[in-house]
Amino acid sequence: DNLQPEGEFQKRPDQTWAPGERANIIKRGDNLHPEGEFSKRPDAKWAPGERADLVKRGDNLHPEGEFHKRPDQTWAPGERANIVKRGDNLQPEGVFAKRPDSVWAPGKTNMITYNHRSD
Repeated sequence: DNLQPEGEFQKRPDQTWAPGERANIIKRGDNLHPEGEFSKRPDAKWAPGERADLVKRGDNLHPEGEFHKRPDQTWAPGERANIVKRGDNLQPEGVFAKRPDSVWAPGKTNMITYNHRSD
């Protein structure tokens, strides 16, 4: 590799932050001026609106005859079929091994040993 840099390298100069330049604000005058007094909406408390009277119109429909009512019933449990238990032909064969009955006794506790490294 025979490529070697020659001369000085130019770096970008370090820049510090500065606010941007901005034009001054110009407020132009106008010839609009309010004349007279402004009227405000009067302050009023809330009140429910007035409600129209109910109008019940008459009709010429009248029930004829007698009305039948459903008889009052009391609750009773529903009818249920009898339970049928079927027999089976599964019979245990041989002798089953049972766990021997034992009395509880506290177990042995081990001594805690610490293995210290010696360097």
